[in-house]
Amino acid sequence: MNPTLFISHGAPNIVLSDLNSKKNIQNISKTLDIPKYIIIVSAHYVTKNLKVINPNANSIMYDFYGFEEELYKVKYEIASNKDLTNNLIEKLRNENIDISIDENRNSFDHGVWSVLSLMYEKLEIPVLQLSIPISYSLSELINLGEKLKIFKEEALFIFSGGITHNLRDMSYNPEMKTYAKEFNEKIKDIIENGDKEKLINIDKDQNFYKNHPSTEHILPLFIAFGNAINKCGKSFNSEILYSNISMESFIFD
Repeated sequence: MNPTLFISHGAPNIVLSDLNSKKNIQNISKTLDIPKYIIIVSAHYVTKNLKVINPNANSIMYDFYGFEEELYKVKYEIASNKDLTNNLIEKLRNENIDISIDENRNSFDHGVWSVLSLMYEKLEIPVLQLSIPISYSLSELINLGEKLKIFKEEALFIFSGGITHNLRDMSYNPEMKTYAKEFNEKIKDIIENGDKEKLINIDKDQNFYKNHPSTEHILPLFIAFGNAINKCGKSFNSEILYSNISMESFIFD
């Protein structure tokens, strides 16, 4: 049975850095068996209802601006798979999950390739990317993760987002901002103790919207929690960047 990963992916130029987060993401991959394929959810692919990327997708997108010129020259071979996509759709529909192919999504965003390129220098297995269905409640996202468990024997699940993500309030001050520190510690406690009730109600926390003016970066965590057999995740990276960006990442199972 493959584990479930939640990875705070940070900025795309992590691939050019010497950050501890880069090293820890590289190192976690060394502890894993090679799966038959990968199923990944990224904060940078949000749709109203659940979608899966076009099975013909075989390229990466540079969905960012203002970074080093070198970053726009990064190449990474990655591809989806038609048979695996059709199997995914069939089995999820049998679980009463409405899902369809997104014919217009033909490449992989940086929340996917920046993480995978650190984990796999050469990727030789297919990658299926699911969207974040923004119409789902937090409980429904956890339930979606539960339904996805049927693929864990063959697939490695990676959920790519961020425990905190307030880009407007970043700074180069090395001291972490209180609202980000408190929220990060609360999430870490919830995940390490597998507390579903507290996770479902985390949007009521006074620091939730301070850390997530928009929610797309925290939502993959809910699907990851549902996907885990053992709900108690273990942190494998705890770096803080730009005073309020948590790189906290977890492995479940």
